[in-house]
Amino acid sequence: MKLMRGQAGIEYMALFALVAIVLLAASYYFYSSFQAQSRVFQARIAVDKIASAADAVASQGQGSTKQVTVYFPSGLINATTRGREVFLVVAGLDGRTTDVYSVTLANLSFYQFPLGESRYVFNVTFNSSGNVSISG
Repeated sequence: MKLMRGQAGIEYMALFALVAIVLLAASYYFYSSFQAQSRVFQARIAVDKIASAADAVASQGQGSTKQVTVYFPSGLINATTRGREVFLVVAGLDGRTTDVYSVTLANLSFYQFPLGESRYVFNVTFNSSGNVSISG
């Protein structure tokens, strides 16, 4: 029986390559999932901060103003106020979208938020018409 030199080394290298490919694929999947969850979490924090500020100025009465700083994540495809909702739509890495919103106690004037990934400062004001307006 003739034994081939180096065959065991080649088999170990092939096994190592296969394990490395599986680990890289799994790592990419988990990283992508984490990124998508992070975007939604950041959007949730933003809508909650804006809605909380709107409720605070509405409870203080006409003319009250509050400044709020929020971070909008990447992947925003829509960001508005509508009725009593602060509403963001976040795109995932796979193309699916997630609606993230928070409901306020006060009526909100329509406002289209900027869509770029950045930190923004907004002025939230309870105006004389009984609505909360947002500017920034």
